[in-house]
Amino acid sequence: MLRGSLATKCLVLFGSAIVLIVLGALVFPWLRMNALIDAGQLEVSRHLVAAWARDDMGETGGAVEHAGIVARRLTPEEAVGQAAQDPFVGRALTALGGDARASDYQEARWAWLEREYRYASASRRLSGELDSIVVLERRSLQASRLLILNSVYLSWAGLIVIALALPVFYLITRKLVLRPVRRLTRAAELVRQGNLTIRADITTGDEFEQLAETINSMLGDLRTSDERLRAINAALDLRLTELAENNSALYEAAKLKGEFLANVSHELRTPLNSIIGFTELLMEMAKADAAGVEAGGTAHKRVRYLENIQTGGRNLLGLIDSLLELARIEAGRVEMHIEPMSLKSACEGLVGLIYPLAQRQGVEVKLDVPDDLPLVETDVRKFQQVIFNFLSNAVKFTRPREATGRAPTVALRAERLRGEEERVRVSVIDNGPGIPREEQDRVFEKFYQLDRGHTRRHEGTGLGLAISKELASLLHAEIQLESEVGRGSMFSLILPLSIKGMPAAESRLEARFRAALAGRREFE
Repeated sequence: MLRGSLATKCLVLFGSAIVLIVLGALVFPWLRMNALIDAGQLEVSRHLVAAWARDDMGETGGAVEHAGIVARRLTPEEAVGQAAQDPFVGRALTALGGDARASDYQEARWAWLEREYRYASASRRLSGELDSIVVLERRSLQASRLLILNSVYLSWAGLIVIALALPVFYLITRKLVLRPVRRLTRAAELVRQGNLTIRADITTGDEFEQLAETINSMLGDLRTSDERLRAINAALDLRLTELAENNSALYEAAKLKGEFLANVSHELRTPLNSIIGFTELLMEMAKADAAGVEAGGTAHKRVRYLENIQTGGRNLLGLIDSLLELARIEAGRVEMHIEPMSLKSACEGLVGLIYPLAQRQGVEVKLDVPDDLPLVETDVRKFQQVIFNFLSNAVKFTRPREATGRAPTVALRAERLRGEEERVRVSVIDNGPGIPREEQDRVFEKFYQLDRGHTRRHEGTGLGLAISKELASLLHAEIQLESEVGRGSMFSLILPLSIKGMPAAESRLEARFRAALAGRREFE
């Protein structure tokens, strides 16, 4: 593709077009003038042959030469014989013999700088048959001069026209095309440098003026948009300043929360453990005093009061432990201990742990774990903590037979999932009251409980499922909940067979973020 400035392209392309147009315009008169000269020479040849015919030309086959003119008369048979040696004779014989109305035939050619004419005239009998052919060969210096002068004059005329047309065309193109384009280019360059106040001043009254008006309108819109964006950026800067201040306040609040939770272990757990311990001692003493005493007396009331104190203390200790554990998870202070785990052994151990509570509640616990499940590489303690929380919730919320008319049952099931990634699913299934669909997402929120009234039947902190969700994230697992009101619920933990190949950098980055948000240093 032609490269260069627009002026050069216009000069080359349109200049070439002008040259071609001028040459095309001069070709016709050049051909016409040459044809006229050759036609004049044809008349000269006819007069020469007519003058020669009045004289005695001699026998056929002989050639007569005079003043550079060679003439000869040939019979058709002689013409056929000479056609192989002289192609002109053959062409003349074909032209004159094939058409009875043809009287003569002429050809012209250049012999260096002279024009040579070869002329053949037909002599016919009364019947129209060809009797003989007169062949005339001559050179015309005058015709040669006229043809050369004709070419020279036309060439000079073409050069003069091109020499005048190119500057005129360039000046017109420069004024009508190049000047508006250069103005538009200067305006675009200033806009590129950030000057949105510039305007293209073009008053040519054509498409360039329309283009300039469109560009000016676009620049006006750009300036308006730029001012609007500047105002938005100023507002965003103000909002960012406010957000930075709020983040600082949140950071301080998170730091205070972290310091509080760090100290609450000593400040609350130590005296609370003492209270629970002394309560157990007093309960043993009260039970000894109440032995053999009539029920309903003061000793039995003392035992009941101590049991209430012990239950409340243990619930409070459980709340403190849950808060501390959630704080450690959010601060990224949880250590992972990955080791092979047998799902069957782990699930059997969990059923054994939940069995006493289920027996007191009258709930039957079933175990459904195949023997061919592979070993799972994960953190065994955190896995057991999540599944035990599912089991304890299922046992706690499943109603007895007297309330529902059916045997309360909790099942612990494990199965292998096949797909692109090898995973296992461990599910806790109960036939309890179920969870409404609109509540299923909220049960994983912190401190959220389905039974929120002052007279609720089930004790709890509302942190168990929130902690389980965080632990599942650390295990690269996911929790699924399926529930239907009146039929029961199924909490499932889906985890990979191994988390050693999982990207550890992502987990450590999340831990660092949480530690920074809580104002703590991550434990290495």
